[in-house]
Amino acid sequence: MHLEITVTPRETLVWAQSSKGAQELRHELEESGYLVRDADPFELTSAGLIPAGEHLEFDPARIFDVGIGPNANASLHALTDSGHLLIWHHWQTRLARKVWGVNIAIPRKRRPRADGIERATHFGTKVRSNVGLGLKISRDTYATINKRSSMPRGSRDANPEAWDRQSRYFDDDEHRILTDEWCASHQADALANFDMNMAHFASLDPIEFEATLQLALDGHPDMVEVTDLTEWVGVPGVYIMVLDEYRQVYVGASSESAGIAKRIRQHWTNQKEFDRLIWGGVKTSILSIDSFRALDTTRIFAMMTGDYFDEEISVLAQFPPKFALNRIIGGRDAVRFAGLLGVDAVMRTREIDPERDVEPTGASDLTPDIATT
Repeated sequence: MHLEITVTPRETLVWAQSSKGAQELRHELEESGYLVRDADPFELTSAGLIPAGEHLEFDPARIFDVGIGPNANASLHALTDSGHLLIWHHWQTRLARKVWGVNIAIPRKRRPRADGIERATHFGTKVRSNVGLGLKISRDTYATINKRSSMPRGSRDANPEAWDRQSRYFDDDEHRILTDEWCASHQADALANFDMNMAHFASLDPIEFEATLQLALDGHPDMVEVTDLTEWVGVPGVYIMVLDEYRQVYVGASSESAGIAKRIRQHWTNQKEFDRLIWGGVKTSILSIDSFRALDTTRIFAMMTGDYFDEEISVLAQFPPKFALNRIIGGRDAVRFAGLLGVDAVMRTREIDPERDVEPTGASDLTPDIATT
């Protein structure tokens, strides 16, 4: 059997030709003690690997996840030892002869590569756009509809009342495919919020913004300007991404296992999920840093420290909400507070355009989980 493969840093997906074939393969692997998990499109979506209009091709019934590293190596070897041929799925844009030490065939006749991939060297590192998105934020591509929900899988048993209330937004009983009506309303809300944010940015005083930035840097003398991101690979600490055109900053923190360079590149390459574009209300939602692209970042400052969560809180406190793109409070306790007190307790919003009349669509009932704001 030919099995197609897609890979992201957090998962390795195996695509069978049918749901029955996938079920049989899963059973064989699980019986032999190999790692097998349910497939979810979240990572592929975040990596920008799902072409526009093709998201419904992702059928979890015929796809399963075998993890990464040694787990993926063992599972993939088990499949090849059983006589299966592993071949790259046509969504995969970077092809190698091997993944996790296992041979993957490169199709001789692949679908034409999508146009619109831009490349540049930025802060000493090579960057490339996701298909069709470009290297700067654009209203034209900001709210492309994706009907597949990115929310964590749930069940009606957990909260029947909330489940039934949200059912009208989905085409399926499992709450995975959003209705056309919800998507159209959400897209309108997202674009209205985009326009309000852009108007907000244009109203900001660049001199005041620069003074605020310099005050934050003066208060943290170990913070230095970054010109070459390769010098920050594997370095723990706090970073400030500056988007001068919009008079905005984003303050982030990274452990040594990820490193500042990797975290910044993730912001540049991630694509904010369609159903998570609104964070809070239409008139208060802050644009996600993951909606901006690499070339929108014009300056970077960073500080190496092991106390990165505490320092993140300190640095972020220097910027009033009008200048910061952070959607949640900083620090290691943000997720815990959200679990104890609700998402509202850690949510950062701002009154962008209180005079503008925007009718709610009910989309706010689909509350994003805190881990992927």
